[in-house]
Amino acid sequence: MRFRNFHAGCCGYVPTRADGSEWSHVLTLRDGSTVYADTAEEVLAELVEGWSDMSEDARGEALVSHAADAALEAQRQRIEAAALQGRLDRSDADDRALVQFLEADKRASLLLELPDAPGVQADWSGAVDLVLLTTSYAPYGEHPPIGGRVVWLDPTDPVSYLTSLRTVGLYDYWTLAGRTGQVRPASR
Repeated sequence: MRFRNFHAGCCGYVPTRADGSEWSHVLTLRDGSTVYADTAEEVLAELVEGWSDMSEDARGEALVSHAADAALEAQRQRIEAAALQGRLDRSDADDRALVQFLEADKRASLLLELPDAPGVQADWSGAVDLVLLTTSYAPYGEHPPIGGRVVWLDPTDPVSYLTSLRTVGLYDYWTLAGRTGQVRPASR
């Protein structure tokens, strides 16, 4: 069961289930509304069109597709913040090339090689955090995960995905974390 609250202000109103207990999953959407649900899947029904009617395989593909779009959005937010802070200059040719790299398809598995270590995954140390999908890297993708200044979206399962959406700063997601009656921020 899920409930969507369009209450604009946070006046201490937190809806509960009919029996008075708290919802297990809470997600704040961009329109300011909040989704309260018993399962992560019910929350995803608010984010991924047609989620409730999809097969398991289709849901897996839909999560990766949604994550690729979300990663690009989170990447663009980081690029914009770096430009505003003066860490990135869009008029500079090298920085334009960096932006082009950062905005590449997030479903691709990248190998960052250093000239003295061909075939070995290097760490990312660029001026802007790199936003990537866990499903594009080992054990799911061709190359090992990139280390360094990387922020990961994890579409391997609903809770991991919702938690990672919070981690990259796109949504506020909260879940009951093993404590009866206490809703806390989701963490990994």
